[in-house]
Amino acid sequence: MNIGLNFLRIILTLGVVMDHFWWMPNPQDLRGVDVALWHLRTLAVPAFMTMTFFFTAKRFIGGDVTWLKKRFLRLYEPFVFWAVVCFVGTLLVARFDQSYSVTFSDLLWQLALGHSQKLSLTQFWFHTDLLLLTALLFVAFRLVRMKRAYIYLSLAAIAIGFSMQYSTATMKALFAWMPFEAKYPLGRMFSMLPYMGAGVLLAAAKDRLDAAPAGVRWAIAMMGIWLAAWVVYLPVTPRPRSVVGYEGLNLALIAWGVMAMFYYIPFDRMPKICSQVVLFLSRYCMGVYCVHHLLGKILFDHVFHLERTETSFGAITVAPGWFWLLLWGLSYFVCWLISMIPVKFFKRVVE
Repeated sequence: MNIGLNFLRIILTLGVVMDHFWWMPNPQDLRGVDVALWHLRTLAVPAFMTMTFFFTAKRFIGGDVTWLKKRFLRLYEPFVFWAVVCFVGTLLVARFDQSYSVTFSDLLWQLALGHSQKLSLTQFWFHTDLLLLTALLFVAFRLVRMKRAYIYLSLAAIAIGFSMQYSTATMKALFAWMPFEAKYPLGRMFSMLPYMGAGVLLAAAKDRLDAAPAGVRWAIAMMGIWLAAWVVYLPVTPRPRSVVGYEGLNLALIAWGVMAMFYYIPFDRMPKICSQVVLFLSRYCMGVYCVHHLLGKILFDHVFHLERTETSFGAITVAPGWFWLLLWGLSYFVCWLISMIPVKFFKRVVE
């Protein structure tokens, strides 16, 4: 796998941590490097979704049913495992602290859509959408047999996704009335359509892009840097009013620009020890995504006793920079410890 994209995945896990523990009522007031950090927290999900389909698109195009079965199992194992662990753990804590009380319906919501407000695993909406989009794309490729169907299906997904994102009234009519547990997983599936489509198109063009002369690859990398910086620091694209999150062409341009930069800059020329560290840490990116929210809540409430910030959305966790870095590092450490358990299943829920 490309060293640069592995390196990017590690950085994006920090963005995911920041996304759940850093909130600003007026992000437009940020300046300098804070602007880039703020966008890191929002580009993590679009970039992860694009990369996921970039790495798996050829399996879809080839109609590999055996791979699809393994893929669903691979996604659903951590989905179920962490839901049950968090539910049982919360029940035990609730015996001493009633604010942690949960019901069986909370577990059912988590197992159904990956999004229960009382369990600290709301980030699993991503797994839900990944499962739904994987099934949708596979069925579409099986039904549409025309030549180059992947191009038309991917372009259709991008067009439908962006059309829905910029149709605030439609998004509200479809999803605003839903309960918290269903609104975000189902609504964000439309936000993720452009990233799914882009991942498939990039995968289809990968061989040609890899065969391009070194000068062309460097030019694409520089264009990626320029595009991402341009969109981050200048309001060049209209931004829709958010209904479920991750809407807007600006997020897509930043994510795709950063991916181009990391893909084509020759990180493989790094010293061998650096490449080994990158490959080692990238094994646990999914695990960090799974454990950071629960671990962060424990640290926030019971270790450092930090205070929540009152906002129009209610009391939310807003932590200082040292907290994000500590949580990021501890999440990797916890995933590594779990992977050391001599049972293959535990490796699969963190790697």
